[in-house]
Amino acid sequence: MSEQRSARSRALARELREKRKASGLNLHEVAAQVGISIASLSRRETGRRMASVTQVAALLAVYKVVGPEQKRIMDMAEDVHTVGWWHLNRVTGTPVNELAYFESQASSIVNYSSGPVPGLLQTPAYARAVMGSFPYERTEVERRVGERMQRQATLHRIVPPRYTAFMDEASLRRPFGGRDAMVEQIRWLIDMAKRPEIAIRVIPFRRGSYDQSGYFSLLGFRDAPPLVFVEGSQMSGFLDDADDIDRLEQVVASLRRIALDSSETVEFLGKMIADHERG
Repeated sequence: MSEQRSARSRALARELREKRKASGLNLHEVAAQVGISIASLSRRETGRRMASVTQVAALLAVYKVVGPEQKRIMDMAEDVHTVGWWHLNRVTGTPVNELAYFESQASSIVNYSSGPVPGLLQTPAYARAVMGSFPYERTEVERRVGERMQRQATLHRIVPPRYTAFMDEASLRRPFGGRDAMVEQIRWLIDMAKRPEIAIRVIPFRRGSYDQSGYFSLLGFRDAPPLVFVEGSQMSGFLDDADDIDRLEQVVASLRRIALDSSETVEFLGKMIADHERG
């Protein structure tokens, strides 16, 4: 696996770039302090070359990064060549910052969900109901809803990614937040489906069973290999191995074959609104 393919290496490059900017130092000043060329430092901040553990430690010292934040980044540097990047949800939480960063850089995003509507398409009321189904304090629910709404900015960039969302019919039948919240959510899906770069495709019950469940996001990039984000109840993380990417691309191809097309989905969503309004 190339350094560029590793999710950790790409996230580490971003961390080094952001820590330098937060320190107020420019490339020339930092390069002089750590004894490397400006070009070499720039390559490490863009991920074209990987900084060594020693270099990362030196850079963090220059940026005065200490304590838990220093340990977090050093752990990332030490494990940078490890395939995959997993987080135990009850310990670290879902890696929202990393996911939001990769989404913001992606040229294409494909979501699949057999549970709630994908986060990039959720309304605030629906997201609040989803988060409220977990044992979070109210303030934590609001924080997580805020993060989710901020992530959605990636679909409103000047040059937005090509976005496809595959949803099981079950995602639309389960009334998170009650009837009004669900109707609002489905109307929002219809509005989003009208955008030329967005395709929303439902897999109806009548298609029968198929070999996929859970949630994943396949992220494509113009200048870097794809990544897959997988979210589960206990663990979440990134897949960056070529074989894993190929397998998920095959899953997406199979979903395209069984899902309703975009126009059929819009018609289906209209019927779903009527079903929810009838109660």
